[in-house]
Amino acid sequence: MTNELSSGKNALYVLVLALVIALYLFANSTFFETDKIEWTGLSYLSAEQLDLYIDFSLTNVWRVDTRELAATLMEHPWIEHATAKWRWPNRLTVSIQERTPIAQTPSEGGWVLLDRDGGILPSIGSGVVHSLPIVTHCDLSSPEQLVATARLLNMVPAKLQASISELNMATRSFVTRSGTEILMGQPVDLEEKFVLLETILEDLSLRNEQARRIDLRVPKSPVVSTL
Repeated sequence: MTNELSSGKNALYVLVLALVIALYLFANSTFFETDKIEWTGLSYLSAEQLDLYIDFSLTNVWRVDTRELAATLMEHPWIEHATAKWRWPNRLTVSIQERTPIAQTPSEGGWVLLDRDGGILPSIGSGVVHSLPIVTHCDLSSPEQLVATARLLNMVPAKLQASISELNMATRSFVTRSGTEILMGQPVDLEEKFVLLETILEDLSLRNEQARRIDLRVPKSPVVSTL
């Protein structure tokens, strides 16, 4: 009786061992290998750039630490948040939330971009991003000035954002794409100044006139010079 029980246990051990080996071989088979990541949420970055950034090559998805992968990606200056997920059997998907550039400015090393929080984003293109306003006379080594610049740009009303071509931080003035200079003055009463600016531009439009300069440095006494 004892021998029969011992033989039964041995057979069970062998069966379990064979099952473990089979699962190990299956988990490490080419069935779970992939040589690409499926990227989502990209507007400025490209899949090729991110593949190079993490140096991704043929790998078994079981060996990918998705948390570590996401943490590595969030060290990229353009990435605000990243989430990596494994999907059966060998799909690796990564959702990216990029930082949003709101302006561009020249630097010694070429053009760089400014994000909504006043952070510097390295250029990932070959030059000027024509849809973004240019910031001039901005001290890139001064975090305070970068934050002040971003704050000023963030306060531009949505309907006016596309019309802004340049922001000169030395004179605190905007230049529109039609050539109108807008003097903002000191960074006080900005909400009042922008509401006033919208009113002035709407009035000029109704009269079919274009301003050469709009001086809002003293919002109680704005000065509009027309062409």
